[in-house]
Amino acid sequence: MAYTLNLLGPMMQMSGAAYGQALEIGKQKLREFLENNEMARQAIALPAKQRDSDSISMDTLDSGGKRKQHHATDDDDDI
Repeated sequence: MAYTLNLLGPMMQMSGAAYGQALEIGKQKLREFLENNEMARQAIALPAKQRDSDSISMDTLDSGGKRKQHHATDDDDDI
């Protein structure tokens, strides 16, 4: 059905974007675990780093599933 409706391409892009986002979140969670676990931090000689929140941010993706680049606007330069 997806083939006849020509939806395989968009479905592949969405699954690729979801996989990429899940991979980034997994890396972030692993990094936080290593930073917060004393024994793991000593094993890899990682300095302690404190974070104030446990929130995970999602990236804004373009139509191709790639991260959008954040550009400064002219409003940021107002004095």
